[in-house]
Amino acid sequence: MKTKINWKKFIISSIIIFIAFVFIADVIIDFKNLDWHKIFGFENLFWKILAALVGAFFYSSYKVEKKN
Repeated sequence: MKTKINWKKFIISSIIIFIAFVFIADVIIDFKNLDWHKIFGFENLFWKILAALVGAFFYSSYKVEKKN
């Protein structure tokens, strides 16, 4: 089964999901212990980018079938 990806939807949704991870997951949850070096550290940033790309892949390749 070949999966078709809407690339415009993929790029836009990966950026939106990444921004949501940075601001929702780190800034709001860890507001009292806010450390920008930890938020934008390589290991933490790697997992956020990877999660954003995986989420964007599933969102952009999801196809709604029409019922007749």
